[in-house]
Amino acid sequence: MRRLSRLMALWAALIFGFALGAPELAAASPDAKVDQQIRPCFGLLLQPNLSQGCKVRYAKPRPCARGYYRSRGRCVPVYGYGSGYGYGYGYGGGYGYVSREINCDYAYPGQVSATLARLYDGDTLTLTSTNGGACVDSLNITRSVSIVVRDYTPSRTRPILVAGADQPCIRIRPGVQYVVLDGLGIEATRAGGSSCIVGGATEIALKGVTIRYDGDASAFDISDSRIELQDVTFIGRTRSAVVKATGTIMASNVEIAATAIGGAFETSGDSRLRDVRIVRLGDWTGSSRTRNSAGFVISGMNRQQLVTIDGLYVDGFSRGVYIGGGDETTLLRPVVRDSDWAVTVENANLRLNEGELEATDVGLYVASGIAYAANNKIVGVMRSGIYADAGGQVRAVDNRIYARPEGCKALVSGFFDGELTCRPWFEAPELYRTPRDRARLDYDAYWPTQAIGPTPLAVGGAPADLSRDAGGPPHGPQQGGVPK
Repeated sequence: MRRLSRLMALWAALIFGFALGAPELAAASPDAKVDQQIRPCFGLLLQPNLSQGCKVRYAKPRPCARGYYRSRGRCVPVYGYGSGYGYGYGYGGGYGYVSREINCDYAYPGQVSATLARLYDGDTLTLTSTNGGACVDSLNITRSVSIVVRDYTPSRTRPILVAGADQPCIRIRPGVQYVVLDGLGIEATRAGGSSCIVGGATEIALKGVTIRYDGDASAFDISDSRIELQDVTFIGRTRSAVVKATGTIMASNVEIAATAIGGAFETSGDSRLRDVRIVRLGDWTGSSRTRNSAGFVISGMNRQQLVTIDGLYVDGFSRGVYIGGGDETTLLRPVVRDSDWAVTVENANLRLNEGELEATDVGLYVASGIAYAANNKIVGVMRSGIYADAGGQVRAVDNRIYARPEGCKALVSGFFDGELTCRPWFEAPELYRTPRDRARLDYDAYWPTQAIGPTPLAVGGAPADLSRDAGGPPHGPQQGGVPK
C-alpha cells in the first residue's frame, strides 16, 4: 500500500508539472508563435517581416536633395561648400552643398561649367559681378538650365561671361529640352573658328542678352530649334553671318551690328520677327567685303509656313533684304537705308507694305516669284524703282519712287537704249557711298544706344523732304534693264 501511494503521488506530481509547463510548450509551437506576434502588431500585414517580430524593417528613406543631409528624419542644409573635407563639391569632392550663385569677381576659370555639371535638370544658376569681374569659361550644357544675373547690367567693357581663345561661349548638346539666358553680357573676342553660342535640336530663349563676337564663325548659330529672342543685341566682326538661326523663330526688339552679313535665317515653321534693327559697322568700309555685304537674309523655307517681319530696319549693306523661298513672307513697314539693292526676291512670294527703301540701283528686284508691293516709298535709285526679271512678277499699287537727279535716263524716260549711262556705286567700293559711311562706328567702339525700330528715311545723310532730295516729283513704278 505504501508503494502504491508513492506511485500515485508521483503520478499526480507529473500531471501537475505537465499542466504547469503546457503554456511554454504551446508557446514553442510555430503556429502559436506567429499568432502571438501578429496580434499586437497593427498594420503588420502591410509590411510583413516576422523575423524581427513587431519591429518592422522599413524601406530606405528617400534621399535628400543636393545641398542637404538627413538628420533625425529631416533634410537639413549642409554648409562648408568648397572646403574639401567632405563638404560640397569643392576641391575635396564630397557630396554636399552645390551653390547656385557664382560671384564672377572671385570665380576661378571653369567654375561655371563645374557648377552646371552638378545641378539638377531645370535648375537656375545666378551670376553676379559687383566689381566688374567676369567668369572665364566655355560652357557645355547637357541638361535644361536657366542662367540669370543679379546686380549686373551689360556694358561694352564689362561682360560677365568671357570665352577663352578658340573656344565657344556656350555649347548646347542635342537633346537638351530648353536653355534660358537672361541678362547676360557675353564676349568672345578671340573666337577663331568657333561660334559663341552654338547648338541644335533644343529650345533656347535669350532675354536682355548682349553678345560681342570677333572670329570667323557666328555669334549665334542655332539649328533645328525653337528660338525666342527678346531685347537682345549681337555685335560681330566676322565675314560670316553674325546670327544664324534655323527653326521656328520668335524675335522682338533685336539689334545686330555686323561688318559683312547681319542675320541669316531659315525658318521651318510659322515665325514672327518684330522690331529687328541691323546696322553695318565701319571696319571694312570701302573694301570688297562692303560690296558683298547683306543685311537680312531669309532663305531655304518650305512651302508650308508663313513668316511675318514687322518693323525691320537695315542700314548700310549692299544687299539690304534678301527673301528666297517659302510659302509667303510679309514685310510690314521695313526701312532700308544706304543700299545698292534694297529688297531682292527669288523663288518666293513676298508682300511688301508701307516700306521706305533707299537704294542706288534698284529698290525692289524680283528675280523669280511674285511680289505684292503697296504704299511703299523708294528713293535715291539710279536704275529702277521696281524691277521684275523674266521669271518674276510684280503686283504694285500706290508706290512712290524718287530718282536721283544724276540717275540713269532710263529711269526717267522709261526705256533702255542699250547705252550704260551710269555705273552702280557698289562697283566702286573704294569710295564712300554716303556721308553716313564716314561716320560709322567700328567694332571696338560700337554699343547700342539708339531705340530699335524704324527711323525717318534720309537721303544723303539729311532727313529732309524726300521729293526735294530726290530732285523732282514722284514717278510711278518703272521698268528698266538691269545690267548683269
